[in-house]
Amino acid sequence: MSIDIEIGSSLSNEDAAHFAAKTEVITTAMQRVRQAHAAYSWAWTDEIRCRGCNASLDIPLLASTHANADKAFQAHQAAELDALLAARGISPADES
Repeated sequence: MSIDIEIGSSLSNEDAAHFAAKTEVITTAMQRVRQAHAAYSWAWTDEIRCRGCNASLDIPLLASTHANADKAFQAHQAAELDALLAARGISPADES
């Protein structure tokens, strides 16, 4: 995943430095999450497990497809990223 944002000339040097620092922290956190939670394995027809933390992730029984498992795992990674950023005092939705 890459973040492509064009910084306009109206951004002050201080704001640009703050933006760059926050972007670096988020990018590093994303890399850590992807390394620690890199893959999943099927446990049952309605359950996958994160190979990194062994978390059990439920998949609806009648919708247990790889696409739904991928979505559940991506949601797990996003939650782990949010938790990691929150521990550092950063909210992904924070615009300050």
